[in-house]
Amino acid sequence: MSVLTAGCKVNLGLRITGVRPDGYHEIDSLFYPLSRPCDHLKLQITDNAGIVVRCDEAGQAVLDEGNNTLTRAYAAFAAAVSCPVPGLNVRLRKGIPSGAGLGGGSSDAAALLRWLNKTVPAPLDAPALAAVALAVGADVPFFLHEGPCRVRGIGEIIEPAELDLSGMRMVLVCPEIHVSTPRAFADYDAYLASRDGKEGQNNLTRGPSKANGTFLSRGRFDAGLDNDLETVVFMRHPELADIKATLLRCGAATACMSGSGSSVLGLFGREAFVETQAATATLQGENRRVYAHVL
Repeated sequence: MSVLTAGCKVNLGLRITGVRPDGYHEIDSLFYPLSRPCDHLKLQITDNAGIVVRCDEAGQAVLDEGNNTLTRAYAAFAAAVSCPVPGLNVRLRKGIPSGAGLGGGSSDAAALLRWLNKTVPAPLDAPALAAVALAVGADVPFFLHEGPCRVRGIGEIIEPAELDLSGMRMVLVCPEIHVSTPRAFADYDAYLASRDGKEGQNNLTRGPSKANGTFLSRGRFDAGLDNDLETVVFMRHPELADIKATLLRCGAATACMSGSGSSVLGLFGREAFVETQAATATLQGENRRVYAHVL
């Protein structure tokens, strides 16, 4: 029995820089890994071929293969290697909320890919493993890295970011709201289309004008976080705008929604212990989970 821990990520800003012919949106974002919240995977090698995934959230029911990043990751890896892949029973205990913009499913897939690659007799090299990860999902390649990264394209362009936030404080708020990523991007496109011929496309930037240097400047973090999806997601979920406003009111230097939501983070200064305590106490509630981090 092997037990894997899969952490999450937050987006410290997100710019949409274009749309590809296949409909996928290109982004420019700074991904920052966090140890909490996290998922746990218990892996047991079996004599049977393939993978069976059961999830605590589903009452230990077997997850549907077509809507499960773990089964997709296993299948993609098995197709890419030139050696047998062990059969697996996986028990997934979810701690990362779904639809929160934290990359839970992607993190799970990457954790499984790393474990498989260490287990098989003929492992893939790093570029080949990254290609398998991208085939599973846009955020999966990031979780093969350690530390913060600037992520562009549809997730395939990953550059380690020389970023030092050590000692800074973060409050991450995870409300019980599920935001559909496809819906968020569709709303974004509809919002831009509605503005054509009126105020142009300046409010939600589709071009590269702010894509370079927005998040990093000479190796230092630019604390002005912008997330192009906030406008449309906040329209559907005003509570998220209220959470962001509360974080700023409690003393956060900056705050933004992570990814397509629904989680919202606030960054506080290194000495802001009282402020982070106040924010955590204010935002904690029955329908929210709040995580305070010292980075």
